[in-house]
Amino acid sequence: MELNQLQHIDQHIAQWLEHLDNVIPNLIAEMTTDTKVDRFDLVTNVDKQLQQQFEEYLNEHFPGHQLLGEEKNNDSIKPYEGHLWIMDPIDGTANLVKQQEDYCIILAYFEHGEPQLSYIYDYPHRKLYKAIKGQGAYMNDQPLQPPKEVKLEDAVISFGSEYINDRANKALYDAAFGVRYIGSCGLDSIRVIKGQFGAHFNTDPKPWDISAQFLFAKQLGLKITRLDGGPLDYAKGGPFIISNKGCYEEMLSILNEGSGYLK
Repeated sequence: MELNQLQHIDQHIAQWLEHLDNVIPNLIAEMTTDTKVDRFDLVTNVDKQLQQQFEEYLNEHFPGHQLLGEEKNNDSIKPYEGHLWIMDPIDGTANLVKQQEDYCIILAYFEHGEPQLSYIYDYPHRKLYKAIKGQGAYMNDQPLQPPKEVKLEDAVISFGSEYINDRANKALYDAAFGVRYIGSCGLDSIRVIKGQFGAHFNTDPKPWDISAQFLFAKQLGLKITRLDGGPLDYAKGGPFIISNKGCYEEMLSILNEGSGYLK
């Protein structure tokens, strides 16, 4: 896609995200919470209404663009064809419900299977991270620089320990400088993108959890793969890692020794 076309779409999406500053407080003030698979799998009116509003926005301004979203049926979506948006309206819903912090909105735009635009909006802190194909990555329109390579022994890493075995968990704690976990795949990934974390991995993410990270990684020279080192399918999800190149190989070695991860 031509740069001027991408810039046109980016302007639209940036304006839509900006208008959420006036929408989200009202939704949160009237927040209702339901469960999906179990009591830990939460969904709120905020998730549902943001996705519905974005779908209506696409239909008005970009008819023909598809939306693969967490809070909808996606059976009719053809993810490798044409114009595709992938959305997590609230990534970190449990954090929103329990803390009113550490959650974000994830949006990614693909054309014929290639990432073109990515957005991770840290709404509580009003920080919009975006990547544009061939143009780099930005925080509130200020360019982000590729992180310096860091060895695992010097890196803070991020993961949920419930889905790895005790051996891998201990080995990672011993090998890394430290472990931190926010509980929002988008925000944990942003720490890697900014160079604050060396790596973040998730053993069972869905497409909307990881869709934006592909373009950020490409623009900033990071690694994003399956946990076995193979290519990651943005439309299917599955065990994934986004990592600084300096600690990537050692991370995978630890995780894949003796079936270190459980999903």
